[in-house]
Amino acid sequence: MPPKGLVTALNKMREMSVQDGSVYHQYIPYITEDTTISEFAQPLTDDNLDIVRNEFFGLLKRIVFTSIETRLFNNPLNFLEGEELPLGWAGENIHVDPAKPNQFDGEDFAGLLQKYEARIATEYLAVNSDLQYAVTVTRDKARSAFTSWATLEEFISGIINSLFNGAYITRWKQTKALISSAYQQGVVRVETVSAVTNEATANAFVEKARYLNRMFTMPSTNYSGWNKKYASDDTKLKITTWCDSSDIVVVLRADYESKIDVMALSRAFNMEYADFIASRVVIVDNFDEYADDGTKIFNGDDIIGLIADRRWFKIRTQYFNMTEFFNAKNLTYQYFLNDTRMCRFSLFANACVLALDNPDTISISGTATCAEDATSTLTATTYPVSATVTWKSSDETIATVEAGVVTGVSAGKATITAINGNASASVEFTVTAKANGGGGQSGASD
Repeated sequence: MPPKGLVTALNKMREMSVQDGSVYHQYIPYITEDTTISEFAQPLTDDNLDIVRNEFFGLLKRIVFTSIETRLFNNPLNFLEGEELPLGWAGENIHVDPAKPNQFDGEDFAGLLQKYEARIATEYLAVNSDLQYAVTVTRDKARSAFTSWATLEEFISGIINSLFNGAYITRWKQTKALISSAYQQGVVRVETVSAVTNEATANAFVEKARYLNRMFTMPSTNYSGWNKKYASDDTKLKITTWCDSSDIVVVLRADYESKIDVMALSRAFNMEYADFIASRVVIVDNFDEYADDGTKIFNGDDIIGLIADRRWFKIRTQYFNMTEFFNAKNLTYQYFLNDTRMCRFSLFANACVLALDNPDTISISGTATCAEDATSTLTATTYPVSATVTWKSSDETIATVEAGVVTGVSAGKATITAINGNASASVEFTVTAKANGGGGQSGASD
């Protein structure tokens, strides 16, 4: 007796043949529980009926989503994907900030003609993943597939599993990598938490999650990647963001999920436990990143999870389809699954990585002394390397600093500080008096 899912798929192929007006249905019987494999396979194994066999492999591509029993990987992060992406490689995401209030002035007649521009920020998100998965079916494999219903089902499932599991697992890894990439690039808020080792640290973790859940729903400049990347030290460029509590999702590492009270975490989000687990929290294995050859290129042990507005994930599929090709030279059937999509994160949505350590680091090197009216250049080494460094002097009557170049103003000592996100480094800078009243570079004399 053929499996029920296989019967559904094979009869669907026959229906497609009728609709297409092809010859396949003229030779292949309608499958019932009494149909034998030999009755079904005879036309497909007859060398005089190559056209029927070729149409079978062509129709097979079109029914891969039907109810054949397979072990497809169910990507739990796929609910974060948005609508399909139309043709084109880039999309524009625009944020319009809330208007700022002005003090009412009944005598301000000139203000009627003043221009009040909305504060607008724009990010461009492009398609960044264009992958193809392939599997080859040889003539011998094709013939052996028709020896029993079990081998036929295994044959079809093998094709589907190979192609679609490859794509779904890659999608799973790409979505996790958004979190580790944002962490490494320093474009997401990071809150440090203690390792969960006992009830007290577990409760502290839940309290932190509850706090972030509350704060995300309130207008704030603290949780967008835009402010961290472009406006960390410029309030004029900061944007205000917030989101509904129903849009907040949690991505959590499995080893931490096993240590905390997820029921308590669901209460922190004012949700029933079952609903919270089903729709708001996703458990992942780790946040490591690997190269194509399997080499680990980032150790994500410091990242515990992410709490974010689901709009932080900008994942949209442009093309996801199978094609097939028959190679008459070597009598093989080639199947290709093409997956083109955008997998990015947005700087305009609230997000916070919960981690054991903050990745922002900075150090200063260079000569920390110069004479009055002379300069000395300090160099800041940062992680992430693309970080924007802000420089400050504790006393600008002694020394000023701009882009790492320190200018001596008067003799004395000042603290020069370089800031990278949540990290900073400082050196004590000494300005010496001019030698014999001379000027120029440090150490120069008449």
